[in-house]
Amino acid sequence: MSILDIFRKKPDTAKDPICHMLVDKSNSQFTSQYKGTTYYFCAPGCKHMFDENPNIHLNSDPPAIKM
Repeated sequence: MSILDIFRKKPDTAKDPICHMLVDKSNSQFTSQYKGTTYYFCAPGCKHMFDENPNIHLNSDPPAIKM
């Protein structure tokens, strides 16, 4: 692998369902499982909000909180 390959490779990301930030799945410390799907979060606060009531936050637009 060359140095250019490192810059070409884009991380596998997911959208935080609370604040809509993009989260690198391979480095995320905060995840939740809901109905067989893994959700990724940027911070523990977003995970906590989601865990309290996932249905409210799934497919919400605009985001529940703004960063």
